[in-house]
Amino acid sequence: MSNRGGSRVLSISPEVLSSQSLAALRDARDHFDPDLVLVPGPSRAPQADARARHVFEVPVVHPPLTDAAEPVRRHDIGATSLLTARGADALVDAEPAPERRLETDASIAAVVCDDVTTTVRPTALETDLARRSELSAALPAGETTTVLTGGLAAGYDERWRLAADDGAVVGVGVDGGNSKTESTVDTTIAVRIVGIGSREGYGSAGSLSSIAVGAGPDGGLENRSVGPIETLAADEFGLEAVSGVGPKTVDKLEGRGVTSRADLLETSIETLASMPGIGRQTAVRMREHATVLESGAPRRLSDEPLPAADRPRPPLCLDIETDGLSPTIIWQIGAYDPATDEYHAFVERSDPTDPSAVLESFCDWLFGVHPDRALLTWNGWRFDYRHLESFLTRYVPRYLDAWDNVPKLDLYGWAVGDDNAVLPGRTNALEDVSAALGYEGTATGLDGARTAAAYQRFIRTGSELEWDRHEAYCEDDCRALWHVYERLRDVPTAAELAGTAGEDEIATTNDRSRGGSQTGLGDF
Repeated sequence: MSNRGGSRVLSISPEVLSSQSLAALRDARDHFDPDLVLVPGPSRAPQADARARHVFEVPVVHPPLTDAAEPVRRHDIGATSLLTARGADALVDAEPAPERRLETDASIAAVVCDDVTTTVRPTALETDLARRSELSAALPAGETTTVLTGGLAAGYDERWRLAADDGAVVGVGVDGGNSKTESTVDTTIAVRIVGIGSREGYGSAGSLSSIAVGAGPDGGLENRSVGPIETLAADEFGLEAVSGVGPKTVDKLEGRGVTSRADLLETSIETLASMPGIGRQTAVRMREHATVLESGAPRRLSDEPLPAADRPRPPLCLDIETDGLSPTIIWQIGAYDPATDEYHAFVERSDPTDPSAVLESFCDWLFGVHPDRALLTWNGWRFDYRHLESFLTRYVPRYLDAWDNVPKLDLYGWAVGDDNAVLPGRTNALEDVSAALGYEGTATGLDGARTAAAYQRFIRTGSELEWDRHEAYCEDDCRALWHVYERLRDVPTAAELAGTAGEDEIATTNDRSRGGSQTGLGDF
């Protein structure tokens, strides 16, 4: 189940609706629990629209099928509303005009218009906004209007500022890049463009996105909000969500009447192993992962103790933020101490050209206050530890010896890399695993890519970040990490589980002891 944050709108493309089984779509329905479903255009897809209406028990909106007599419609979702348009031309021709509706109705969180896209002009090395003249003609000046579009992939989130008279681009960025006077700003059109289409890099299956929408508690226009967006690959639902199950295996299972994970759990390991191309090891892995997904509880596969389980004090939970995957700076280091329930943030807010300041502050605190504590990360050997050591070597080498002596632990590596546990969640990303285990964060709407992009913009333009929001995101990751650790600590070991298991579970445990392996449980 997704974390709730205001009303939830699920964007699911016609391609996903057509390609996924009904069982997978129902699984997505139960996971996201939306208040409204958007089937984005701009093309008409009546069969996909009908399929969505069959599966979902909430209003389904496919803007291209909107009645021509009402091309711009309002859809109420609790205390929040959306305006959906058949296209940008409809925004201009609509009566009453979207501008008047947005100026007078604080409950309208966003406008949905799927033919708003970006285009790249290679010769000018510029990106342009399609249908910007229609947007400038239809939207109010002086306020930022959020436009959701299936014409752009989920993950696109950018603010554009347009001239009111002709829609010319005035600027792009957090504040539209506008350096003009305040009176001029009030005469331009500020538009936040948010992609809700299938996300790039999610494979041929496509993706689904759940968008939090809401209006401020006092009804003010400035309190309209859209975000955060949760995006998952379409093949993370139904049978394909199970480790070892791809499209071909789904066909084999469905040929035997196994159409859901519940069916899979009612099918013996022997029956699964007898199917062509599956085998016993894959059958064991499938059953283990299906059990975890259905129960929402992790499963220990070994008797190996958790990292730092034998230490007198719990490890410090660590997370870093950089300006990209090949960083020029570690600009934020967060550390949570479970022993005292205290969080410490080390953030470079003033000089992004100085990578040493944050490192020095962090090391002064770590070695001065906690010289004997271990560190704990999520996938830290592939990111946090690697970059911290590299930056210490380059910028603060006097701390290297002390750093080498710090016990460095990786909970993701222990669970997944060393095959000690199967984790709940649609992927093994910390956010997914911790949410599946009941962690409720602060809903900042950020992820690693967004924080990196925000700091890149700070480096280029000096545009201030929402520092408190970015610190809250890093703190969330640290606290979520400890939440997962505690839940794993409470799970019976393989030996303890075997002592209370049924016949089929004993067979699974015995197969594990003979060398089964956990693979393919989702990309980190």
